[in-house]
Amino acid sequence: MADHGEGPLKRVSTMGYGDRSDEAYDQWAKDYEADLTTYGYLSPQLVADALQDYVGASATIVDYACGTGLAGVELAGRGFTTIDGADYSQGMLEFAASKTVQGRPVYRELLTVDLTTTIPIDDGAYDALICVGAMGGGHLSPEHLPELMRTIAAGGIAAFYMNGVAYNDDGFAKRFAALESAGHWRIISETPSNYMAELNRPGMLVLATRP
Repeated sequence: MADHGEGPLKRVSTMGYGDRSDEAYDQWAKDYEADLTTYGYLSPQLVADALQDYVGASATIVDYACGTGLAGVELAGRGFTTIDGADYSQGMLEFAASKTVQGRPVYRELLTVDLTTTIPIDDGAYDALICVGAMGGGHLSPEHLPELMRTIAAGGIAAFYMNGVAYNDDGFAKRFAALESAGHWRIISETPSNYMAELNRPGMLVLATRP
């Protein structure tokens, strides 16, 4: 029997910092959306709803770690029209490229980018950013956030949704506060919720602005 859902999910959720996850996501890409739908994946909707409260439909948005485009679809469905995506997994990006809402491509541009290195995007290029499910082992650490934050304009909004276990066990709250003290961002809110309805997975929605 094929290993769907919990197998790939557990694999990417238990990686250590510094581990590369792009190969795992390449292998998971074709089953990714079906697996997450089975487990009631809520993060894309939660992030899109939150962003809608802060920026208008004409805002330019970058979707970091966009995967197959689930969050982009949620944004486009709420009227946002200028969305770029970036991810390290080429397999995931191939699915993101096919996403449309009301006959229009969800993404204006898709970039293959390792988000743990310097991002080839100008300072202040976007009005807002989202990053869904990419904080934790095998993904990003809080120390990578200044590089993401510099790509939105001063006063721009960032919406991050992350695994609540990583947030709690890896001391994200303290590390986020240190980044705020250093002037990299200003935290607006940190809101816990469940992000997989069928698995009862704790998550954290963090909204921030660039000073």
